[in-house]
Amino acid sequence: MNKQERIDEIDRRIGFNSMKKAIMEDGAIDSRTKKLLTIASAVAVGCDACFSTNRKRAKDAGISDEEIEEAILVASLIRLGSGLNYTWKMIDE
Repeated sequence: MNKQERIDEIDRRIGFNSMKKAIMEDGAIDSRTKKLLTIASAVAVGCDACFSTNRKRAKDAGISDEEIEEAILVASLIRLGSGLNYTWKMIDE
């Protein structure tokens, strides 16, 4: 079994692609905004593969570099803030 066949088999067992499709459709949040959220989330958790994949999807959907950059900045702020929590914990000790 090659790599893609293994990936497809795992997906059949857990249903990731079906779940992803359902979540990424327009709902209370439109799919365009969700694409920006995927980029911000990828940056916040530090997943390079997720970032690259979702950046391409966003660009293909017509999302501008400026919008993507702003999503990155928001995520970077969250990462910085979470790191600062450790400094504040030291102050509390």
